[in-house]
Amino acid sequence: MRFDLHVHTALSACAENIMSPARIIEKAVSFGLDMIAVTDHNASAHALLTRRLGERVGVHVVVGMEVTSKEEVHALALFDELDGLDALQSLVDEHLPDQLNDAEHFGLQLLYDENDEIVDVDEQLRQVGTSLGLDTICEAVHGLGGSVVPAHIFRSRNSVTSQLGFVNPDGDYDALEVSVRTWRREGCGMGQKHGRWALLAGTDSHFVEDVGRFCMTVPGSFDKVGDVIRVLDDAAEV
Repeated sequence: MRFDLHVHTALSACAENIMSPARIIEKAVSFGLDMIAVTDHNASAHALLTRRLGERVGVHVVVGMEVTSKEEVHALALFDELDGLDALQSLVDEHLPDQLNDAEHFGLQLLYDENDEIVDVDEQLRQVGTSLGLDTICEAVHGLGGSVVPAHIFRSRNSVTSQLGFVNPDGDYDALEVSVRTWRREGCGMGQKHGRWALLAGTDSHFVEDVGRFCMTVPGSFDKVGDVIRVLDDAAEV
């Protein structure tokens, strides 16, 4: 199966305004993706719609979020069930600044419906760090039945290495993500590890043309993100 676990929609202020769930699913189908994860910045309001649209055409959508910790580290929180994501959203909302989004600086945070029409604008400031520490985020996500994958770990900003200086060997993570550029430059493949964790790569798509430009492939067919991560872990142990 072919998958990409890091895709943004127009709900992320830094994403292209035409990144609607419908367009994302259309692109995923055109590139033969079997699974994608919707991971907007501190936001999840497009997750259910994207999952429903994916179900119609055979693309399984992992519902998720890219949470920003108080250390300004980006971490993917990935769920099989919407209940866990909804609970995480409530927690994240409690720990975001009580401020409105600065659309001129960050961009709009748009909400679409299933007819590909803009129906709302999220005015909450989300393109910033929460007051939750990375360890607290990991504990919360796991307690809600999700998986945690620190994002783009070697990037020069918003990564564990840029913000903390290293990948904590005792970190309670499920896998680690590197950028597609790093994956290709280092000649990575399935079974690659960093420390004790399996590596994966995602597109971190912010533009429609990014969707499908890269994907990972694992043998078998799965509809649970935890199973995909376990396959990567098992490959890393061989």
